[in-house]
Amino acid sequence: MRLMFIIIPAALVVAYMMFSPGAQSSKPLDPPAVSPEPEKRENIISGIVRPSDTLELIFDRHGLDKSDMYSIIRDTRGMYNLSRIAVGNVYTFDLDQDDKTVLRMRYGIDDLSYLDVSRREDRFEAETVSLPVERRTSSLYILIRENLISSMPGSHVEYLKIALALSDIYAWDIDFSHDIRNGDEVKLIIEELWVGDVFRGYGDILAAAFINDGESRYAFRFEDDGQADYYDERGNSLRKALLRSPLRFRYISSGFTKNRLHPRLRIYRPHLGVDYAAPTGTPVSAAGNGTVEFAGFKGQMGRMVKIRHPGNYETYYGHLSRIPKGIRRGTKVSQGNTVGYVGSSGLSTGPHLDYRIRYNGKFVNPLTIRLPRGTPVRHGAIARFREVVQGLEARIDTISVPVVVCREEDRSPC
Repeated sequence: MRLMFIIIPAALVVAYMMFSPGAQSSKPLDPPAVSPEPEKRENIISGIVRPSDTLELIFDRHGLDKSDMYSIIRDTRGMYNLSRIAVGNVYTFDLDQDDKTVLRMRYGIDDLSYLDVSRREDRFEAETVSLPVERRTSSLYILIRENLISSMPGSHVEYLKIALALSDIYAWDIDFSHDIRNGDEVKLIIEELWVGDVFRGYGDILAAAFINDGESRYAFRFEDDGQADYYDERGNSLRKALLRSPLRFRYISSGFTKNRLHPRLRIYRPHLGVDYAAPTGTPVSAAGNGTVEFAGFKGQMGRMVKIRHPGNYETYYGHLSRIPKGIRRGTKVSQGNTVGYVGSSGLSTGPHLDYRIRYNGKFVNPLTIRLPRGTPVRHGAIARFREVVQGLEARIDTISVPVVVCREEDRSPC
């Protein structure tokens, strides 16, 4: 298995290599411990945005004409707001050699694009330029220890993105706080994004195999008629009408039961939902497409949202800390839309979400209810789907546990 992972902060190295004349490094550079002094070569200035920098401070630092700054901000406002520049991003100025006026400015927006501003007579024109990205495929093996995030090969944000993507792909079949076990395995075929010789992060997960309690659950990304989604090896959609849990990476503090001792009231009564403990302010997603029937304060449930879904399903989200302004009775929501934030309003002992599902007028256990699947691969595309799956499945099955080497000279494993 090949795993290349070199991470550079957003727009730090690639943009610098592109903007700075004579920069011909063939490999990524380590990020500097402190912001370097600006680089000057004849009529070109290059630098990196420092903490507390504003465009005005940068102009002052280099002795540039403030009237050019005001013109650049004014003329680029419709393209990008340069009054909010980010620490660590790269900038360059091309200057007139005679009077040092700005002829051109480039500012790295993110990993894969920059703003290019050029003088045109008495005004400036801007465009957003995308850096040429090469997509390579790579494989990744993950052995589960405790939870998905702590099992990732590193702590960088790129690994967190992979964990979140996996939780989205398998959200309908695997509860990542309840179902996974130590020793479970995850095998991935994933895109790597490269700009020249610099690795810029991971792209789409092309295929995944989640070996959960000895059972392999496959997911294959397939695009048809401009729409991409994930399917199992038979072409069945991994999506379902409702999510089993509208939170990511949480733990169950109380389950569905007909007879629970209430922690505040100290009496036994039914608990017709699942409590997910999570920090206050954690976003809560709509479990499925539907219409908001209630959004407000509801007695012991505190701030609550109720959504009606097709097929006689209703979902409830209780004890919220707040509800977004746009979420009100009659609002149409899609699966994954944020409908509230975790809190402890109402009769609650601490921050958590009380999530409930009612089907045909009866409350059911969100963790065990059988939910209808989404639309499978259409018949006219099934042959192409099988070709895609055949190649990916053969490759993903060959991924094995990586060998950790302690001594390079004799390649002996630990």
